[in-house]
Amino acid sequence: MDQVMSIISSLFEPLTKIETYESVATKLAMIIIYIIVALIVIKILDKMIAQGFKIQNKSKKGNKKRSKTLISLVQNVVKYIVWFIVVTTILSKFGISVEGVIASAGVVGLAVGFGAQTIVKDVITGFFIIFENQFDVGDYVKINNGGTTVAEGTVKSIGLRSTRINTISGELTILPNSSMGEITNYSITNGTAIVKIPVSVDENIDNVEKKLNKLFTSLRSKYYLFVSDPVVIGIDAFEDTRVILRVSAETIPGEGFSGARIIRKEVQKNVFTRRY
Repeated sequence: MDQVMSIISSLFEPLTKIETYESVATKLAMIIIYIIVALIVIKILDKMIAQGFKIQNKSKKGNKKRSKTLISLVQNVVKYIVWFIVVTTILSKFGISVEGVIASAGVVGLAVGFGAQTIVKDVITGFFIIFENQFDVGDYVKINNGGTTVAEGTVKSIGLRSTRINTISGELTILPNSSMGEITNYSITNGTAIVKIPVSVDENIDNVEKKLNKLFTSLRSKYYLFVSDPVVIGIDAFEDTRVILRVSAETIPGEGFSGARIIRKEVQKNVFTRRY
């Protein structure tokens, strides 16, 4: 411990040799300027990266969600690089040896090694998520950990260490990448809208099915999210004085629940004159 403190003291020894308050003010002003320049550079580079991917996406007709994911990743990497350069430049302006800082970090790092392991796991998992294309920005996903759902919603961003998810109820959930266990992605393949429609046993089931199928032929052209017309599969179950009909429809990725809600609304509005 004494050795570590000695190294740290030697690193900041040049600061004790500053002779005037003016030189301190000059160096502080320099730090502020470096920070402002860094923020401007990051903003410009972010726009350039986004524009570059946008042009590439148009020319190659690539996946827009994939482009958003890669934009987020590249912007994060560039941000870390810019800030690393700024910090090392500021240290050198104060006469602090960057090599010495790295060496002392190696000594101090023994004490924080266990914490660093988690960071490394987060970063490695983040790369696997992106390059294995497990999910992209804009995908609707459900994240489980140890059999428990920790988040469900739309992916807002994927970073090196964490992923941000907007939940159905509007919260923003930030998850360390290494905390993700089982991932269910509802946006990769087409979804399925499943609806169970209760019908009184007094109704003529054949007539009800005909009315439903006639209605369903117009839904595909009316709502963009249906890939195929909804269809009555048949009787799903019996419940006291009701018969349960099962309806199924293929939807675009991630819109199964929305498709089911549309079917229920259209059926209630156009087929039944009373509720069962």
